Amino acid sequence: MSFTPHGKHLIAGDWIASDVTFQSEPAHGPAHSFSVGTPDLVNAACEAAEQAFWTYGYTTRQQRADFLNAIADQIEARAEAITQIGTQETGLPEARLQGERGRT
Repeated sequence: MSFTPHGKHLIAGDWIASDVTFQSEPAHGPAHSFSVGTPDLVNAACEAAEQAFWTYGYTTRQQRADFLNAIADQIEARAEAITQIGTQETGLPEARLQGERGRT
C-alpha cells in the first residue's frame, strides 16, 4: 500500500490547508509539501477538541473501548503505509517502526 501525504490538517472532520506551506526533509524518499499550522488553525483544532469532549467525555467505558479498538484496527489496516512513511521521514529501520506501531 502506498500513501502520498496531502499536507492538510484534519479539523472537525474537514481537511484544511493554510496558504503557507513548507517542504519536508525526509531521511530518504520523496519530499512533500505541508500546510503550515497557523495560530488560527490551532485555535480551530482546540475549539473542535473542546466540542468533541461533550460527546466523547460522556460515553461509557465500553463505548470508549470500542472507539480505541476501531482506531487500532485502522492503524493495522494501514500498517504498511505507516511504516513506509515512517522510514522515509525518520530513517529508522522497518523493524523498529513495526515495534513502535505495535505498542501504539
